[in-house]
Amino acid sequence: HGYVLLTRTERAPAAHSSSATASRPGRLRPAMSGGGKRSASFSYGALKGLRELVVPTVVGPRSLLSEVDAIAGVSGGSFTAAYYGLHRQATFGRYEHDFLYRDTEANIFGIYLLPWNWTWLIDPTVGTNDFMERVYDREMFHGARYADLKELGRPLVAVGATDIAFGTPFLFTQDTFDLICSDLDDFPIARAVAASNGFPGLFSPITLTNHAAACGGRQPGWLRRVTEAQRDDPRSRIGSEARNAERYLDSQRVKYVHLVDGGVADNLAMRAAGAEMQAIAQLNPQTKTARLERVRRVLVLSIDGQGSADTSVAQRRVVGGIFSLFGLVAGVTIDRFNFETLQTVDQQLREFVVALKQTRCAQASRIDGIPCEDVDGELIHVSLTGLPESPEREQLLAIRTGLTLRRDDVDRLIEAGRSGILHSPQLRNFLDNYAPATPLATSAPTAMVSQRRRAGS
Repeated sequence: HGYVLLTRTERAPAAHSSSATASRPGRLRPAMSGGGKRSASFSYGALKGLRELVVPTVVGPRSLLSEVDAIAGVSGGSFTAAYYGLHRQATFGRYEHDFLYRDTEANIFGIYLLPWNWTWLIDPTVGTNDFMERVYDREMFHGARYADLKELGRPLVAVGATDIAFGTPFLFTQDTFDLICSDLDDFPIARAVAASNGFPGLFSPITLTNHAAACGGRQPGWLRRVTEAQRDDPRSRIGSEARNAERYLDSQRVKYVHLVDGGVADNLAMRAAGAEMQAIAQLNPQTKTARLERVRRVLVLSIDGQGSADTSVAQRRVVGGIFSLFGLVAGVTIDRFNFETLQTVDQQLREFVVALKQTRCAQASRIDGIPCEDVDGELIHVSLTGLPESPEREQLLAIRTGLTLRRDDVDRLIEAGRSGILHSPQLRNFLDNYAPATPLATSAPTAMVSQRRRAGS
């Protein structure tokens, strides 16, 4: 019944297992893309749209934003995801002044131009991104750590970076930190956001130490369920996930984890959700039944503030300098990866919906009075490039990717994100075609799907 949250950890307080929570209609997880403050502004507007969009539920009309149980964000999207995760409703009206309207790039110039900031030139253990961590902490997070997010309960915040050694996504969740035998609770939120925004070349990596040897060879439960055939199959996505995870379990092979901009590996912040759907679909029937039998709708919402690649170079004889060339290459690569990510996650979603139907119908022909095969899922991509053709759209796409934008550009991007949610035909159709089930008994399980993947579990 309702929407489904797909996340690798559950770190919510005990109150989240209460009967009141169990009777709620479901969960929703937005994924916020990279793209500097352009994406941060667009995704903030999308949160505003979700707050205004009221949907019928088994406990009465509710804001769709109140159904958000987790937020994933990379690069520019991580600013919004982490800020909202920490400040909740106080975000609205404050985020603009705390971050979006500020001249953040002035701090970058200061790192390189002010002599008292040149520690990074003489001390190899100090990086340029350490300075940006201080900026983000001063302006937005004020010393907050992941323990503070856990104390607040859901939504869970999954900030994504890229492990530069392997080019793979690295999520700041306890499940990922389990692989390196570390506790996420004491990790500064600002440092995770700095890692997610560590544009290679401009900022130094954020480095973590792998303590896997201290965990005595323990493995996450999901990893033990992956077969050797899947590991050996180069086409198996779950096998690929297992191979990636096993790298960190070998502390002799991976002693340090060097993290850069999350957009390098997954600019849409969606690959982890896709892998999660695939992993849950492959659970054994008994475990799967406990988690999935009441799930009827799966909504994967991609909020993409990335602009389009600059193709005007095809009309010029000269490409430009090294920075222009780097920007062109990065833009084309991101656009290509985004297409592949959407295609992959859409396929994983379809397979997950089939697994839901099979799980429900193996229990009964009707569940809560609803036919067991009444299951549907949809991936909805709300993006700047997907806005209707208009002069305003072209102006929005022309806004630079950076950490300082004009105030009027920020406001226009916020409104574009809000409008993109409120006027999305796909989202409206998805919500309108699903009537909530009758209220559940207090003992009914929640529709939220989660999977504990603790080391040694």
